[in-house]
Amino acid sequence: MNQEATHRQIAIVLEELSQEVEALGASLCLDPDIVVRHMTTLQAIDMIGQKQRSLASLLTADCPAASIEKIAIDALRERLRLFG
Repeated sequence: MNQEATHRQIAIVLEELSQEVEALGASLCLDPDIVVRHMTTLQAIDMIGQKQRSLASLLTADCPAASIEKIAIDALRERLRLFG
């Protein structure tokens, strides 16, 4: 398998994981008591999904350097700029 195909497969897995993590967070949000007691943790779960999606899109981008600039999560975008 070439590097491009490998990156596509990794991107698919990252996207699947992001959907699973966000579904888990959404199911936890159905319980108001959990939401009240664990808002910070639920936000962290959401952030994990967003980061996974961002990395997945970066792996399949035609121009990864330009795609870094499109990442909405400031901390992740800044971290990835360090490698550019």
